[in-house]
Amino acid sequence: AFEIPVFKNMPIAPCTVKKFADVAQDAWYSQAVNYVVDSGIMTGYKSNGLFGTSDSIQRQDFIVMLARYAGADLSAYASAQNTFPDVDNNGYYATAVKWGVDEGIITGYTHNGMFGVGDFITREQLVTMLYRYAKNVLGKDVTVSDDAETNAAEKFNDYSNVSVFSTDAVLWATEKGVINGKGENHDAIDPQGNAQRCEVAQIMYNIFKNDVL
Repeated sequence: AFEIPVFKNMPIAPCTVKKFADVAQDAWYSQAVNYVVDSGIMTGYKSNGLFGTSDSIQRQDFIVMLARYAGADLSAYASAQNTFPDVDNNGYYATAVKWGVDEGIITGYTHNGMFGVGDFITREQLVTMLYRYAKNVLGKDVTVSDDAETNAAEKFNDYSNVSVFSTDAVLWATEKGVINGKGENHDAIDPQGNAQRCEVAQIMYNIFKNDVL
C-alpha cells in the first residue's frame, strides 16, 4: 500500500516564495504557510487559489492534516469499524478519523458520542490532538516542568479559561513552543477560539522549528 511520506524533516521553505494572493510575504505566518504547503500537510483552495488564512478549520480536516504529517497508511482503515454516528464511512476524512481513534488521538464528544464533523476545531482541542499524537503514537515524554502551570498563568491572561480536558496538553504546548500566544503581546491562549488556517500552519511550523515531534 502507498504510504504518505513523513514530512517533519522537510527543509524550511523560503519565505520569499509567494504562493497565494492572500498571504503577504511579510505576514507573520508566511514562512509557516510555505512550510506546510511544501510539506504536503496543507493545501490551498482549488476553487479560488487562495490559502484562506483567516478561515477556521473543521475537526475532520485537522485529523486529515495530522495523518498526512504522520505519514499514516490510511488504506489499512478502509474497512475498519466506524465508532461515530456522524462520520460518513465514505467521507474523505473517514479513514483519518478511524486512524485517530485507533491511535488514541481522538475520542469524540463525551456528551453525545459524536466526533463533531463540521464543527470548527478549537485551539485547545487542536493541541490536545497533537499532545496525544506525541504521547500515544510517538511515545514522546510529554512531562512538563514543575513551573509550567505557574509560568503559563503568568504569561497568558486567559490561562484560567483552559478546559480541564486540555490542561496537560496546553501546558505541554506552551512550554514546548508549539503555541506562543495570540494578540499584540502574545499573552492570550484563546483556548476556545477557533483555530484559523494561518494559526494551524504556524503551529505545525513551530513543531518543525523546535523539533517537538
